[in-house]
Amino acid sequence: AISQLYPPYINVLRHFLHIVQQRNAMLKRNYSRAEITSWNLSFASSLAEVWNYRNRYLKQVNNAFQETFKDIFPASTAISLAYIPSLKLPLESSPEEITKHLATIEEREKLLQRSLVGAHLDDYEFKLKGRKMLTYASQGQKRIAVIILKLIQARLIEKVTGIKPIMLFDDIFAELDTFHSQQIRNCINNRYQVFIASPKEDLCNIWQGYQIQKLEGIDK
Repeated sequence: AISQLYPPYINVLRHFLHIVQQRNAMLKRNYSRAEITSWNLSFASSLAEVWNYRNRYLKQVNNAFQETFKDIFPASTAISLAYIPSLKLPLESSPEEITKHLATIEEREKLLQRSLVGAHLDDYEFKLKGRKMLTYASQGQKRIAVIILKLIQARLIEKVTGIKPIMLFDDIFAELDTFHSQQIRNCINNRYQVFIASPKEDLCNIWQGYQIQKLEGIDK
């Protein structure tokens, strides 16, 4: 999704992954101080660039995410998508700050013969009122969070490219009640072409206006 909003991102990420590959190869053999210094500088500069794109994307998503989520769960006023970097530094960190941190883990990386931090090891997680949704949220809340994220990504892509994405949903409404399923339907509101696979009969009423194909006699 990031590369669809920021086309240069894909090449920036590929360049970073190439640096990681080369740096890992260096860590598997004896290397000079000049080599590790050079690769650390390249690694830090490239990582800072990847982080810059991811940070911009994260801010856009969170600005839209909170407003959309509150329409569905009015009581949930503190929902966010958090970025979990393997390198415990802010996403706004400079290449110099990243390089300094790399120096502190050089011995461990040399021992394990691989890069222990970097964008390839980073992750995202949903948080609700500052707590991990994976641990504290209900299954329904988790499902809705994922659905809303996909809707936001679709709207951001449409805004930037002018192209309406096709939405594909595979049994995502299984753990949602009728009210919240209807709220999701309202968010889409005939805006996109949607494909949904679901065993729930009541979805036919919710998605009136869309072409519905019922399949019967199919074994699990």
